[in-house]
Amino acid sequence: MTKRRSVHASLMINYALFSVILGIIGFLVYDGMYDARDAYVNRTLPMVEADRLVREDWESIPYETVESFGGYIQVLDQRLNVVFARGKGAGEAQTSYSEEELYALFYEGNRSDYHSLAPFQSSGEEYRLLVTIPDGAVKKESRLVKTTADITDAFTGILLRGLLWFAAAFLFSLWLYGRLTARKFTNPLADVSRGLERIAEGGGGERLRYNASKELMQLRHHFNRMADRLEQAESDKRKLEQERMRLMMDISHDLKTPISTIQGYAEVLQLGMEEDPEQRRKYAGRIHAKSKLIASLVNDLFELTKLESADMPFEPQPGDFAELCRTTAADLYDSFERKGIGFDIRIADKPVKLSYQDDLMRRALSNILANALKYNPPGASVWLELEAMPDGALLTVGDNGPGISENVRHSVFEPFVRGDRARKSDGGSGLGLSIAKSVVERHGGRIWLDPDAEGTVIRIRLFRESINGLDEPRAK
Repeated sequence: MTKRRSVHASLMINYALFSVILGIIGFLVYDGMYDARDAYVNRTLPMVEADRLVREDWESIPYETVESFGGYIQVLDQRLNVVFARGKGAGEAQTSYSEEELYALFYEGNRSDYHSLAPFQSSGEEYRLLVTIPDGAVKKESRLVKTTADITDAFTGILLRGLLWFAAAFLFSLWLYGRLTARKFTNPLADVSRGLERIAEGGGGERLRYNASKELMQLRHHFNRMADRLEQAESDKRKLEQERMRLMMDISHDLKTPISTIQGYAEVLQLGMEEDPEQRRKYAGRIHAKSKLIASLVNDLFELTKLESADMPFEPQPGDFAELCRTTAADLYDSFERKGIGFDIRIADKPVKLSYQDDLMRRALSNILANALKYNPPGASVWLELEAMPDGALLTVGDNGPGISENVRHSVFEPFVRGDRARKSDGGSGLGLSIAKSVVERHGGRIWLDPDAEGTVIRIRLFRESINGLDEPRAK
């Protein structure tokens, strides 16, 4: 496997290469500018030197370059009188010179001014051309054209010291760059790497808390969100496993008692231990009742499994939900009356148009009403109320009975949960409300137990649009 550099090392190497390339480019640019300067000087300086400008015809002297530098030219005769002048400031200049004044321009004059003097002849007479450029626009330079060993050693020492200072400054800048890089980039990336390693090893829980640039802060935010979701998924997985174990234990418990009863009575009948025909009929009746209970439990469990499966056909159709509630309540009205429980149906005559699957919704409502019938004593009151809303309907099934104990109110819609946690063979499977919840959520609705109402009040919120059962139910 190829060994790869760290980000820190890569950035350091890139910085060094960048510095070298930048230095080479800077040197080339400087060298080019220096050559261009020399070329310009070599083209320009001859045009300000008197011996290059002299012409026998004064009018043809090219003084333009001198004038561009703010200077002027003067032609002096043998008595040093000015006989011709051109350029800026020529009108204010001296009109004659003495030998001393002329020489003083070169040896005692203002060193900031440039002067150049050259003799020439015109029409057989001797003349001198004086070039003057004031204010230091042009200066004479001294150039070393021959060196000695001492001069070479001195220049070498200066060059070496300069290189050493440059190397020290470069190494310091490289070290400083590395520290800043480590703080801003390498350390946060190392934190991310350690966090991913913990997650890969099954750990987690710890979140990234570094402060860095915008992109790394976004990386921290997404990493922490991922860690939260993984932690939640792990928690949901544990909870699901616990629910599965509880479900298996509840199924085993609910099947064990009736099966044991059936086995006991069947053994008595098989061995001929009971000769009384009437008692034998009772035993057979109990076997039949217990087998019906098992069949009901298995059927409800199968129904709940189908509802929670994504492969179950689900074909809601538009219909009058108010009529469905009325007919379902009417089917159980006699049962409430026989037990002595008052049953009040509060459904207006106006249709409530919704989209639903008739058999599923009828089963859900029947289960809720059957629970109210089973767990309320004679003399209690049960009511069913349907309220039309702009975007759907609100269905309420309530009673004034003893209610549901606090320890199971939060889990009343879970499978095999009854009015208390004790497993009682009261003829119920404990799946009725779970099936009702799955049906309502399959229709895109929401079902809940009203925590503030007296007795037991279950509310169902349905909407006009039917959604797939895999989607999350809407908020209240």
